[in-house]
Amino acid sequence: YLPGRHDPTTAVWPQRPIHPCLLPQSSTYERMLRRTPNPYEAKVGDKVVLGTDGRNVADLRRYMATVVTEDDNAKMDVDGGEEDGDADEKEEKEEQPITVNPPSALETLEATLRFAHVAPTGPDSLPTYPAFEDDPFVMDVRPDLYFAGNCAEYETKVTEHGTRLVCVPSFDATGKAVLVNLRTLDCEVIGFADA
Repeated sequence: YLPGRHDPTTAVWPQRPIHPCLLPQSSTYERMLRRTPNPYEAKVGDKVVLGTDGRNVADLRRYMATVVTEDDNAKMDVDGGEEDGDADEKEEKEEQPITVNPPSALETLEATLRFAHVAPTGPDSLPTYPAFEDDPFVMDVRPDLYFAGNCAEYETKVTEHGTRLVCVPSFDATGKAVLVNLRTLDCEVIGFADA
């Protein structure tokens, strides 16, 4: 069990596992239900698995943006144009309406992998304990499976280095769960309908 934002544990990352007294009946099934911190890294067989409740992705999305022109939806730099070119073309580009879109949860999750840091916005906007000597959120090992929970929708991809990224949809909002085969890293979404 990976705690999240509204669970009765520490609010500051890394969150402590849920105390066993809060789940008295399930504490007897320790092999089936593990109480873990958030974020959590484990070695399962020969695979390294890293997961979070998704707050790191949601927080970083607030600071990342893709600027798109209204005409052709072509991506542009944040400064709004290219360095070379005619001054008249620059004026035309500046007059075109633009839209700033946040990246998808999957793109943001991939960015944290590229940064090799699970919580790049902490402690500034994501509540984390400040680290002076050793940052607990630095990825020392590239995970084979890296997931974030509480996303708006299911998304997945395999990076060029072989890491399977998975955005797990919020079960509360979608009624969907994701199963991952740890041998092949293939994913399957299962849904639960209301009775």
